[in-house]
Amino acid sequence: MRADRVLLATVLTAFALAAPAHALEYAGEGSGTPLPPYPSAGAVSAAGGYLDARAGRTAFAVVDSSGHLSGVRVHEHFETASVVKVMMLTAYLQMLAAHGRSLGPADTALLYPMIHESNNEDASAVFAIVGAGAVARVATQAGMSDYAPGVGWWAYTQTSPADQARLFAMLDRLIPRRFYGYARYLMSTIEPSQSWGVPPVARPRGWQVFFKTGALPERGLFNEVARLERGAVMFTVAVFTDGDPSMGYGEETIEGVGARLLAQAP
Repeated sequence: MRADRVLLATVLTAFALAAPAHALEYAGEGSGTPLPPYPSAGAVSAAGGYLDARAGRTAFAVVDSSGHLSGVRVHEHFETASVVKVMMLTAYLQMLAAHGRSLGPADTALLYPMIHESNNEDASAVFAIVGAGAVARVATQAGMSDYAPGVGWWAYTQTSPADQARLFAMLDRLIPRRFYGYARYLMSTIEPSQSWGVPPVARPRGWQVFFKTGALPERGLFNEVARLERGAVMFTVAVFTDGDPSMGYGEETIEGVGARLLAQAP
């Protein structure tokens, strides 16, 4: 199994390094009449009303296309579960850049399964390499006000919807440019079993979705953070739930928020 991963990682590394820049990087310029903020205030309000009617402890935050933060209980504290793996990915890629290293097969053999299939063993290996201080540094760089390191396990890291929505809005500035295409590849090709919530409602509407889910099923905790891009429009959303009666219910809650935010096209 490990040998298969290393072989796959080698192929992915070659793809990431050889692909044209336009296939891996997000950048753009524009002029003319500014587009109205997306999602609209009405859509955010509709998502909040829906979330308030759901079971458990819930919260969500949106950084809209104009950079404005809104939502419901945006600073409520939750355990991240696997959502923190994007912070770990960012810290790892920053470490490579700081040491002048390229992305090699040994690196992708850890990073790819950590994001693609949300593998906890590889995530623990990544966390051991970068250290808690590097993850905390990413939190500082992203301006997180509700972050606290996990006690006993990285999945118990504390965060809030506001923290994570801001992080995803800043990924293009936090991840070194040379590795940003690879990070986008990882977060847009997550395996189907991990692709619940926002992607099923966003992709049919023409959105490119970069995301990470997280779950502690024994607690009824299900989280998702996503960066959505469509043409010149980009926004981020973070939905956190705790105390859900089932995984299906938690997935439905997050999907319902996404559907209401995307009810109208930009």
